[in-house]
Amino acid sequence: QQAKSKTTLYLFVFITLALTVAGLAEWAMRYLSWDYQDTAPFPYVGAGFLGLTFLVAGFNYLQYTQVGGRYVAESAGGVLIDPQTARAEERQLLNLVEEMAIATSLPVPPVYRLPAKEINAFAAGTCPENAAIAVTSGCLQKLNRDELQAVLAHEFGHIYNRDMVIGMRVAAMITGFFVMSYLGLRLLQMSAYSSNRREDRQSQGNPVALVALIFLVGGAVTWFFGSILQAMVSRQREFLADACSVQYTRNPSGLANALRKIGDLPVSDMPKQSKPFAHLYFNQHASFWARLFATHPPLEERITAIEEASSLSSQV
Repeated sequence: QQAKSKTTLYLFVFITLALTVAGLAEWAMRYLSWDYQDTAPFPYVGAGFLGLTFLVAGFNYLQYTQVGGRYVAESAGGVLIDPQTARAEERQLLNLVEEMAIATSLPVPPVYRLPAKEINAFAAGTCPENAAIAVTSGCLQKLNRDELQAVLAHEFGHIYNRDMVIGMRVAAMITGFFVMSYLGLRLLQMSAYSSNRREDRQSQGNPVALVALIFLVGGAVTWFFGSILQAMVSRQREFLADACSVQYTRNPSGLANALRKIGDLPVSDMPKQSKPFAHLYFNQHASFWARLFATHPPLEERITAIEEASSLSSQV
């Protein structure tokens, strides 16, 4: 309940951020350009900033929805596990995936194996029908059955709650903010080049240059704070997936012990081609700035939340 309510709050703040910066962009244009103030009854700059941001975000989201989980897992270096595999560890993995699919009433997703020694896993896709799960070799070799089941239940929690769709919508908005900043930079460069060509110093203060500067600053500010909000939304969905894991397995210690093993194994050897999808899987972050933009909560917080909830449940 806490994770869902905080996610709603952060998404509201996300939209408010875009509206606020669009309003400030319009105010700045009217304050700095008397000609614009006298001749523009409609808020062209603010509406343009907002409209272009959402247009780019919508286009990117449509692009994301065309990409299924199989594509992401294969792009990250995953190898599809044959449903008829005879290897004991892979057979157990597929059996657990089927168990979780039954427990959640979701389709059985294809399962991929990532050639990495670290303990990690992720779910990808835009809906349960095109979702896929990827698991590292470290998961299969270092986790016992209960721990592996808990990790898989966590990933099914992401699929069940459609966290991937929320993440893609937020990522699309971040892309929109970035494009606005880039557009402002390009317009500013073009305006400066045009001014030099005409050798007209007064043209450096022309409205196009002013709009470009406003877009550049507005896009940079929204991108920076939007990235922080994106990480905060992602962290809340991780807590939600942890809660779902406990709900599906009825075994809080399974996930807590798996998280402890992740913390005790300082190995980082995920395939290089998986970096574009690093927000999907677990990463440890030590510095303040790294944690500020981290998409996963610290291990200690997750373990504490699981054990405290388990303790309260047992008391009831």
